[in-house]
Order: sequence, then C-alpha cells, then structure tokens
Amino acid sequence: MGIDITRYFLVFGGAAVLVLLAFQVLQGKRKITFKGKLHMKVHRGVAYALVALSILHALAAMAFLGFI
Repeated sequence: MGIDITRYFLVFGGAAVLVLLAFQVLQGKRKITFKGKLHMKVHRGVAYALVALSILHALAAMAFLGFI
C-alpha cells in the first residue's frame, strides 16, 4: 500500500486503542456520562471507532511482524 510501518506507529497505535478502550469502558459503566439524546449515539460511535482501530492496528502489527 506504500505505507512504511515502524515500531513507533505500532506503539502509538496501541496506546491510542488502549485510551479509546478505557474511555469506552468508563462510559459504559456510567463513570463518564453524557446528558441528552446523543448519549447512546456517542457510545455506539466510539465502540465502532474502537473496533475499526483495533482491526487496523492488528493488521499493521501482523504486516510489521511478517505474518501477512
């Protein structure tokens, strides 16, 4: 694809996914609350973003390590 993957991309990508995961868990446990009608839309949007970033991160890690 023309993208040069380095170990720093994997480290920063993993940290970003971890932050999103922590945010999603806190939001699901209602430690972080959103008031109004957008609460579930925001929660669902963050969940889909987390899934997409997790898949992208896993694919990048597998490509870096030579599995694919």
